[in-house]
Amino acid sequence: MNKFRLEPLTFVKWLVMSLVIVLLIQTFNIQVLNQKVLRSKTKDMAVRSKNTYAERGLILDRNGVVLAENFRDTSNTSLDYSRIYLQGKLASQVVGKLDFEGHGNMGVERVFDTRLTGVDGFRVSVQDVHHREIYSRSEDVAEAEPGKNLVLTIDKNMQEIVEKTLKDGVAEFSAKSASAVVVDPYTGEILAMASYPTFDPNSKTQGIGRVAKNEIVAMPYEPGSTFKVITAAAAIENKIVDPLKVYADEGKCWRWSTRSEPICDTHVYGDMDMAEAMVQSSNIVFGKIADEVGADKLYRMARNFGFGMKTSEFFHGEESGRLLQPYELTRDDRTLKTMGFGHAVMVTPIQMVMAYSAIANGGKLMEPMIVKEWRDSHGNLVEKNEPVEVRRVVSESTASKIREMLNRVVNSGTAKRVASKKLPNVIFGGKTGTAEKYNQETRSYDREHQVASFIGLAPVEDARYVCLVLVDDPQSKHVGGLTAGPIFRRIMEGVYYHPELSPLSHNLAQVKTNESCDIDFMGMTKGAVKKLAESKKCNVVMEGEGDRVVSQRNDLLDSSATVVQFGETVASKMPNLKGLSLRDALEVMGSIRVNVEYSGKGRVVAQEPKAETALHKGVVCKLTLKEKS
Repeated sequence: MNKFRLEPLTFVKWLVMSLVIVLLIQTFNIQVLNQKVLRSKTKDMAVRSKNTYAERGLILDRNGVVLAENFRDTSNTSLDYSRIYLQGKLASQVVGKLDFEGHGNMGVERVFDTRLTGVDGFRVSVQDVHHREIYSRSEDVAEAEPGKNLVLTIDKNMQEIVEKTLKDGVAEFSAKSASAVVVDPYTGEILAMASYPTFDPNSKTQGIGRVAKNEIVAMPYEPGSTFKVITAAAAIENKIVDPLKVYADEGKCWRWSTRSEPICDTHVYGDMDMAEAMVQSSNIVFGKIADEVGADKLYRMARNFGFGMKTSEFFHGEESGRLLQPYELTRDDRTLKTMGFGHAVMVTPIQMVMAYSAIANGGKLMEPMIVKEWRDSHGNLVEKNEPVEVRRVVSESTASKIREMLNRVVNSGTAKRVASKKLPNVIFGGKTGTAEKYNQETRSYDREHQVASFIGLAPVEDARYVCLVLVDDPQSKHVGGLTAGPIFRRIMEGVYYHPELSPLSHNLAQVKTNESCDIDFMGMTKGAVKKLAESKKCNVVMEGEGDRVVSQRNDLLDSSATVVQFGETVASKMPNLKGLSLRDALEVMGSIRVNVEYSGKGRVVAQEPKAETALHKGVVCKLTLKEKS
């Protein structure tokens, strides 16, 4: 009996002893053999280290309007951050967007990715058994440093005007695309820059292909007649061609040798000096001027104006264009001549608008500015950009002479449609351009596809803005004066009548609402004017004697009326210009092909030659203007 009862006790003793031995072994293993490993695992379970997110810097317009900021998604536990573009499509090609990893992949988001990104911080987080952070025991080892806020030179209001006008222009002219840029010529600040079609940076599927490109910096093209300003600058600055030199009538085409391919104009213009050739946009005369200037000096002038090189390091995707070397221009007897009127050279819109800005500001090439300043996350100024003068390219005298030519182009030349009836006191100057597209594969020009352009100064003297408009492959009308020119005019009208942008006070009630009366009567006979005015039910006041309309303007006393001035289209005597505005005087003199110099502002109070004086070729009309006191 006793023996049988002791066996379970023995078993229990051995079981207890075995458990004790196992526990001793396990304790030894924990306390001695694997102490460091297990302590580390325990610490990892209770203490977590993690990077803390550094807010990406904001992108703002020049007035502090936010274009791009960060959106924090608190709906999930990972606290995802994403970029949101508050103005949608507005300035999207300038601002750009981020890739799927949160880095900038286009626009200023890419160019300034490092400064916008900031530096992530580092936090040690102590957690309980439920993985909840114990804040009293946790700490930030390194604070996150937010990215800097980027303030652009872009003005949101002006950008809206430009983008809306481009969209309407593409629809009106059935064009592939249109682009525009507005610059302050004295500082180089870009106030608006856009292309249409565009894209929405908030979309996950948009932002690829041509619509995402900033064509103002990334689309090389042949400038056509807008390049004639560079040829004129080379001729005048180097004192090779006197602006008053008269070039004999070549008819419609100029053939300088029996084997040469002729250079042609659209019409027969007769004898012309440089100013008249600019007004009529004569390829023949500017081909001759380029020939006289020579390859070396024309190349050097174009290079000084910034062609053949990038304008800035801050434009994503900027192209350099192509400027032929002097030896390339003289391989045959035609290439140099064609460069004189904007062929045989590839430029970008940003290069062209900065070149015209140099003419506008008196001869200084400025570096284009897209960044106004940098601020920290609290709004404090960190860095302010100052205008950068690249070099002086022409003298003030040369620039002034060219501005006078650009004035005449708008008032009596190929860009008459640019003059604004809504802004009678703002005198524009500028140049039209129409170039056939060059096919690199076939090495020939495609006569079915053109690039139309206009570059304007507003106003032509003491310019507040220089604006370039480019229309790619317009269908209904091809020339720059009928496509890009009107788009420029509408942009400037929008700017001047905007309550926060206008450099002048304008009464919005004076803007004509009857668009059917927005008619160009220039060159019409009295009978034709009466018939057209009656059919359109327009209020027209006729003044002067003569066979055709030589100028027109808004009636200052009745904004709904148009005043047309009649005169002789072929004048033998000097007309009386006293009392006329500068624009009206220039239109009258432009119709009779007389060069005009003027001083002062307001209306004409004195003129030389005097009224009724016999006119002769080469005479210069000098006007003195004065504002009413």
